[in-house]
Amino acid sequence: MENERGRALVEDGDLCERKNGRGVDPNRNWAVNWGVKEKDYDAKEEYPGTAPFSEPESTMLKSLIEEFKPHAVVNWHSGMSALFTPYDHVARMPTGTGAEAMLDFIKKIDRAHCANACVLGSGGQGVGYLAHGTAADYIYDVMKVPVVYTWEVYGDLEAPYEDCYRAFNPTTKEAHEKLVRDWVGAPITLVSMLPGHPDININLSHGGENTPVVMNDASIASRRAYLADASPLDGGYARMALTFASVAACAVFSLRRRRMRRAQSTSPGSSTKRASVV
Repeated sequence: MENERGRALVEDGDLCERKNGRGVDPNRNWAVNWGVKEKDYDAKEEYPGTAPFSEPESTMLKSLIEEFKPHAVVNWHSGMSALFTPYDHVARMPTGTGAEAMLDFIKKIDRAHCANACVLGSGGQGVGYLAHGTAADYIYDVMKVPVVYTWEVYGDLEAPYEDCYRAFNPTTKEAHEKLVRDWVGAPITLVSMLPGHPDININLSHGGENTPVVMNDASIASRRAYLADASPLDGGYARMALTFASVAACAVFSLRRRRMRRAQSTSPGSSTKRASVV
């Protein structure tokens, strides 16, 4: 867990807290465009610290990525339903064949795990505000990890502004279980596609022959059926975890979206939604 002290504050009842124990937002403490403040900047929401990497959480994660050298980093959030690429600090995506592959991957993940309901594109385009000093932008632009995402896997856009628990968390057992079923296999789907990225070289060969990566409607349906049948007792999830670990391609950590009162944002191919929360 990256933000242990911030998590403790939430568990003690401050359900809208997003900063660490020192009052700093770890996801504004990275060096790309650090310290830039938008007109609606609120230090209670996103104080970036005294300097880039002033906080142990961001420094720790940066060191972990430097050591591990992942092919992909997925930054898990809640607050809305979206699959975002960099950039967060400007309202545009990166360009080039690698960026095109990232967009193609999330289109497939949207179909397989989000029922074609996720907002797609860059965070700066889709979330309704610009965020400066984020992990995703630094990891992609400076650390040169070829695939970097922010996945927003849940959000209640009808929740009152003050009700952060409802805004960021399913409130029934059935909704929670559905959320887990929908998303538990998404990292495996991503890993299965990584060999198709132009900047990644992963050997998934068996017996000397390369295994083709196929993501069509039939393979997606088969994957979802497997995930629905798997349970912690029958070893299904364990097999998925082993596959994920064996490829050693993704580093994952969890955050939540900034609370916002904003004009509604619209993303191409999606319905108009209230810009929500990190």
